[in-house]
Amino acid sequence: MIDMSRYLRNILKLIGTAVFVYGANVAAYADSVELLRVLNFQADNGFAHESKSDALALVDRLGEQNGWEVVTTIESSSLTALDLSTFAVIVFNNNCGNKGAVLKPTEQQALKSYVQSGGGFIGVHCAGALWKEGGEFQSWYEGLIGTTLVDHPKVQKARLVVEDRSHPATSHLPKEWFVVDEFHRFGSNPREKVNVLISVDENSYKGKQKMGGDHPFVWYHQYDGGRSFFTSLGHTKEIYRNPDFERLVEGAIIWTAGRHTPKPTQEAGRATQIDLPVTDGLLLDLNANKGVEVEGRNRVKAWHNQVEGNAADVFVKRDEGRKVKGSGRPTLKKNVVAIGGNNTLIFEEQELINMDEDAFDHLVTGSGYTWFSVMSVYKQRVGKKDVNSFFGNLRNGNPYDGLWGNVMDDNVVWIGTRNGFPSKRKGKKNSNGRGTPGLWDDELNPCVQTQEPLTENRYYIIMGRMGAGVEVVDLELFINSATAVDSKPVPVNPKANPSMMAVGQERDATNHPGKESFHGEIARLLIYDRALNDEELNQVITSLIERYNIR
Repeated sequence: MIDMSRYLRNILKLIGTAVFVYGANVAAYADSVELLRVLNFQADNGFAHESKSDALALVDRLGEQNGWEVVTTIESSSLTALDLSTFAVIVFNNNCGNKGAVLKPTEQQALKSYVQSGGGFIGVHCAGALWKEGGEFQSWYEGLIGTTLVDHPKVQKARLVVEDRSHPATSHLPKEWFVVDEFHRFGSNPREKVNVLISVDENSYKGKQKMGGDHPFVWYHQYDGGRSFFTSLGHTKEIYRNPDFERLVEGAIIWTAGRHTPKPTQEAGRATQIDLPVTDGLLLDLNANKGVEVEGRNRVKAWHNQVEGNAADVFVKRDEGRKVKGSGRPTLKKNVVAIGGNNTLIFEEQELINMDEDAFDHLVTGSGYTWFSVMSVYKQRVGKKDVNSFFGNLRNGNPYDGLWGNVMDDNVVWIGTRNGFPSKRKGKKNSNGRGTPGLWDDELNPCVQTQEPLTENRYYIIMGRMGAGVEVVDLELFINSATAVDSKPVPVNPKANPSMMAVGQERDATNHPGKESFHGEIARLLIYDRALNDEELNQVITSLIERYNIR
């Protein structure tokens, strides 16, 4: 355990006279001094495990073995006394809060701000039982963990099923892992919200404390701007000397700190080859594996188009109108196991803009188009009702024109092409009843949509196609296959003049940031400046399904 006064003297030597503003870049700071720094935290207010000192010793030991600087503390005040932005990871290390609040309100806010600024969090065992924090923070913290611990049977051996061995925390484990520990039941099953690494076979242990057959036990996820990892293992003293568990915690720290390097991919710049079966007419290829420039905490400042010789060469950050500098930038999420180790960009009221005003105009004036988005949705935060755009170049103000992809507040997908013809029937909703009064007209501004909402945190291929023509053409929506889920005829206006293209919301929503913004992830966005035929459409879909492991 590090002596706090000695630690503070050392950190003062390290930073000299520099001033670190809270919320500054955790990952960039660690890289700049080639040091990974971990806060080994065990302030609690509840049941005291006999293994508490063993838990602290494990993280201290990992620090020594890996050359990390580990600051170990049992004082909750450390969350406000220390500059949390200098830590890559905070480990809530087997600390319980089942009798009373562990953190004061200022300490709660410090942890929350740290995560929202891109910090990494790990919860070990009883960190899932902070039950008494109260208020909004209680709900936020349970979301950070993924659920909450409720009860458990007696300590015994059980069979763990390692569902995912591609993560650095589980790559060393066998498919079946037999462990003696305490197998908690949770208040809710987190599977739909997190990425499950390990589950427990409920038939392998005795007791009534079960989850109905599906019992996740170790998982990770992106949460509110940061990374979170949770393991319910960690009750016994012996587990902290188990080499497999030690490597699990080590891998968790590496991933949560953003130090896990995915399979090599091309860095920012242009691809030498497009990995698609159809390239004729390809106008835009935004690939999260390539051409992504990041700043602090993997915040994206630029996303380069992989198609060369195009005016739409790069999409850049947009901070204007934001209360917090940098909050307009999406986050690069690396090596996503669910989609075959590919990267994604997380959008939560952020956007990237291509600054060429006319690069995409011709798509709605007669050429037709086909676009593909490999993506997932989160719970949408209502800004403007049912307007959560994941891309678009809509120009607001008469005449309205442009194209876009959108999800409603309940994650029903709807796409459209406004054609710039003035509507004479104000106040009319779409025939499906889900349009916005005063804006939509079935004939002049039609949209197509899915009947059922997308499932949160599941990855999809969403596609839109508009036919080529000069009068009336078909607008079609596809989900994961070449069979349209909805279509409508749309009029074509050869004089339409849309705005710049944005990813993360439709273009003119940047004038009121966050009001029409999408919450979710985008791994790939393709736009062709023609309507692919059915065979070509199927070829591209098949390629993307295989590459991104879409189920």
